[in-house]
Amino acid sequence: MYTAKEILVTFNETINGSEEIYRAVAKSFGLSDCAFWILYCIRQSEEKVTQKDICNFIYQPKQTVHSALKKMVEDGLIEVGDYNGKRHKYVTLTEKGEAFSQKTVDLVFEEEIAIFEDMDASEREIAMKLLAKYSDSLSRRMSKFR
Repeated sequence: MYTAKEILVTFNETINGSEEIYRAVAKSFGLSDCAFWILYCIRQSEEKVTQKDICNFIYQPKQTVHSALKKMVEDGLIEVGDYNGKRHKYVTLTEKGEAFSQKTVDLVFEEEIAIFEDMDASEREIAMKLLAKYSDSLSRRMSKFR
């Protein structure tokens, strides 16, 4: 039986290793981490996304997202347009961005779905329950440091 500390070490190694996998994938596509996750956010969403939605999805500060969006506009991947005259703006893919996403983030998304399809329904259910429990507890316990 593992101790809580041993599990924590292994868990953190796994999380950090996963982040490195995504960082390497983004780099292989010629994207920064932030640009990769922006495209990912846009593609996985079934609705239009705003800059605020992206910040909330990728847990990055507004300035970081804004800088990445600016470069992506310059590269012709996205357009940023008014959201009914409010402060938040819609972020949409251009034709070039659509084609690029099909060859990059869409393939990643498909592989991620396949990973969960490799699990049976009960394994997926357990994984989701445990991740939610961990996340809720982490948020509650770490709130004292904010």
